Amino acid sequence: MRTRVVVTASGKHALQVVSKRSGVVKVHKHIGTYGNDSEKAVLYQKAQGFIQKYTGQVSFTDYLTSPSLADVIVTQSRPLFAYELLSRCYDKLGFARYPDPLIKDLVIARLYHPASKRELHEYIYESLGRHYALRTIYRHIKQSLKTGIKERFQESLIAFARRGLGDTLQLVFYDVTTLYFDSQVKTTLKDFGFSKDHRSADTQIVIGLVVNKQGFPLYFDVFSGKTFEGHTLVKVIENIQTLLQTPELIVVADAALLSQDNIDRLIAKGVKFIVGARLANLSLSLIDQIHTRLNKQDNNIAVFTYRGQRLICQYSEKRAAKDRSDRIRQIERAKTVIDNPTRIMGRYRFVKKAEGLKYLINTKLIDKAEKLEGVKGYITNTTLDTQTVIDRYHDLWHIENSFRITKSDLEARPIFHRLDETIKAHMVLVFAGLAISKYIEQSTGMSIKKVLQYSSRILTHTIINTKTGEKIDKETTIENPHLKQVIERLRAVGH
Repeated sequence: MRTRVVVTASGKHALQVVSKRSGVVKVHKHIGTYGNDSEKAVLYQKAQGFIQKYTGQVSFTDYLTSPSLADVIVTQSRPLFAYELLSRCYDKLGFARYPDPLIKDLVIARLYHPASKRELHEYIYESLGRHYALRTIYRHIKQSLKTGIKERFQESLIAFARRGLGDTLQLVFYDVTTLYFDSQVKTTLKDFGFSKDHRSADTQIVIGLVVNKQGFPLYFDVFSGKTFEGHTLVKVIENIQTLLQTPELIVVADAALLSQDNIDRLIAKGVKFIVGARLANLSLSLIDQIHTRLNKQDNNIAVFTYRGQRLICQYSEKRAAKDRSDRIRQIERAKTVIDNPTRIMGRYRFVKKAEGLKYLINTKLIDKAEKLEGVKGYITNTTLDTQTVIDRYHDLWHIENSFRITKSDLEARPIFHRLDETIKAHMVLVFAGLAISKYIEQSTGMSIKKVLQYSSRILTHTIINTKTGEKIDKETTIENPHLKQVIERLRAVGH
């Protein structure tokens, strides 16, 4: 809304409150007519009162002595609305237990403007007016790890999950991912290994992450890039068990983390688990039993005893269709390379070596794959009913979503740090950013990306009257009703 002056038939001036949409002017209220400056001032005050009452708009010229727009300049526009939102969430999660404002600014800047530390220090100065020398930033990052920032952040998140989310933390989810470096120089942490980012030519680190049933992060650890992911499980579970102090802890993990050694060690520690089963490693006799019991009936469930644990198997027609398609494609590849053995450069699923330079189709492996089509297995030592076990395992998608946020929205990769201590400290900042992201998503029902898109619409503008030298800070006025409603919801987050 805005004011408009029109000349009346009597020669006086009428003041109206109007708005314009699609080229059509709508008159919301006729304020009155005036014939001199004093009457004009009174009517303008009434008009601004009307606009403020119905839209929340305030004209910045009300704050300045001179109402002439020609005397007004905007010198700076800063994302303070977004900063205050993220700052409230940072404090809400208990991160203020580590009282370093520079670290807080780095975490918030990574959420709003993920970039290298060199770019972040420029962004913090331009957007927040706080100047940190690059050397100061790196010094604080190194010191933070030595003064226990990782431990304090994790303890804060565990306390918040119990207090703020009402979670008993008897059920946690664990998985690993890899983050690569634009470097081929190895260190204790940076090393070559199996890359989930498909960057085998680059060094990497392995990240283990523990979240609750809502995907809220509780704990993370960093391992050398050459570490086999199955070797991370027991160490992480020992650490999270100590932090949680939960007697009846249930851990849900992916099949890639399964080994008999891991299972035995978890049982010895009194930890309950639900893990994916590697069905292809089972004996042929057990595979035949699974195939017979499930009988290719959609959603059919069969339970077996395997090495003292429950093995739960379920058949899915949708999964079977995909497995069948994969099997047929692999068979065609096998036939092609057998006809052209000089093209064999690596391993092919259904190809086996014969005498001399000959290769044959592995019919036994094809038969096994056909019997397992559509079957998913779960191994557990819990007393939970079969459907609950299956449902809890499928909740692992929450941790996959956390990895997606970490890698895409927070741009945790590639990593440019050289020293092991700064690499670990960098991951602490990313971990804190992930926790804030998940908290905002759960509080608003919107992705962090969408929340930041809305927040970026609200800037704080520094307005100066060039004649009088007066200066004020004014937030962007939002007229769109839907956007206003969203912004008001965001103002409440973190309180």
